[in-house]
Amino acid sequence: MADHDHAIVLTRTHVPVSASTPASTSVSPGVPLVGGGLLPLAFVVAALVSLIASVGWAVVAPDVLAYHHLHPHVAAHVHLWLPGCLLAVCIGVIYQMMPVVLGVALRAPVSLPWIHLVLHFSGTGAMVLGFVGARFEHVALGGSALAAGALLLAITAWRTFLRSDRRDTIAWSFPVSTTWLFATAAIGVFAAVNRRWPMLPVSPVALLQAHAHLGLAGFFLSLLQGATFQLVPMFTMGTLRRPRCVAAGFACAQTGLVFLVGGLTTAHTWLAWFGIATLVAGVALSATAFLATLAGRRRRRLDPGVRAFVVGAALLGLAAVVGSIAFAGSVPVSDVTSMYGLLVVAGLSATVLGMLGKIVPFLVWMRAYGPRVGRIPVPAATSLGEPRLQTLWLAAHLAAFGLLVAARAHDAFRFLAEAAAWLLLVAVALFVADTACTLDHLRRPRTPQPAASPALTSPTATHAHLHPDSSR
Repeated sequence: MADHDHAIVLTRTHVPVSASTPASTSVSPGVPLVGGGLLPLAFVVAALVSLIASVGWAVVAPDVLAYHHLHPHVAAHVHLWLPGCLLAVCIGVIYQMMPVVLGVALRAPVSLPWIHLVLHFSGTGAMVLGFVGARFEHVALGGSALAAGALLLAITAWRTFLRSDRRDTIAWSFPVSTTWLFATAAIGVFAAVNRRWPMLPVSPVALLQAHAHLGLAGFFLSLLQGATFQLVPMFTMGTLRRPRCVAAGFACAQTGLVFLVGGLTTAHTWLAWFGIATLVAGVALSATAFLATLAGRRRRRLDPGVRAFVVGAALLGLAAVVGSIAFAGSVPVSDVTSMYGLLVVAGLSATVLGMLGKIVPFLVWMRAYGPRVGRIPVPAATSLGEPRLQTLWLAAHLAAFGLLVAARAHDAFRFLAEAAAWLLLVAVALFVADTACTLDHLRRPRTPQPAASPALTSPTATHAHLHPDSSR
């Protein structure tokens, strides 16, 4: 496949992917870069700043990595890493990817995503400072800003979805996941307000558990159960396999989440267990479709970004098992719950950042080189990043979280938390360096030697971008 096909796919209209149609052949002109490509990149850059802040804090004060998972400082770290980084990355990608997948222009004013950007990061900052100072009124204020931004995104997602004709699982994942995101933020605000000014006799721990699972399963899992089957076939030259498993997995996960949250908030254990079983079944069905789709790829060698995504997905599957064990209470709940949280964060980080390592080069390529295609030689989109840095990042990332799991497993290993903090810093530095190399093409576009891409000098080759079967 030509290296530029994926960049075009990220910025054009799609028809639904079938089991017999390569994902990247479904292209027709129509949807431009959102915000000129700068909007999703702005979310990405701000997200990486949050990630650096979280890891830098852990290096300066590594004891926080050994605190109980309900400690306010741990909550501050979690919100810097999840809403501050991973959620922000997903939001930026959604604004660009959603109109492409749905085949219609984003149904929102041009300024709305930028307003969301401000609300999201100002709210995250207020929440983190509120947790650090145990000022839950500040947490509620910051959470309200996040909830307002999430509401804007959910309304935009539903308006865009309803304007589209596409109704498969991939399309449904956008409005459904963003609706759960708003619910997550709203319950988080209520939990903070109820903690500061008690109004209802609801267990604070139960509210936090509901809040966490609405975000993890409601937003992240729902989005992954859809977007995975658009992005992975595209980046591996594959086809969507087992679409019925995809739909069934998505439906089971939604049903299970409703019962799980209901059981947690009402203290009805049987409801929660039914929710867990249904949710795990949904994950298993999605995993079946994912493995089948991955097995049918034509690009056999997985590049570092896709490899990270696959590893992250495996960690999330393991987290589902460990979370079920933690809920059963058959072993010390605190230790298993901490390991469950670490596996979730490690898995989500690998999936989101791994796919980000694939998406950012193509966003940059479309802005820096897209207008030049067919007129002058341009570098391949896949050459903008540094695969070696991505490989080293993944290795350091997995090693760091492995040390953290060991540190939580036994008190004798708590000293490993400091080593994990430094290793996380190395991992983040590698990832940021790779992203910076890619973003530098916006400032200094390169012109490769003509011999490096001779096909791009002819109109025939420009046409070949849109037809992967005619390329290597």
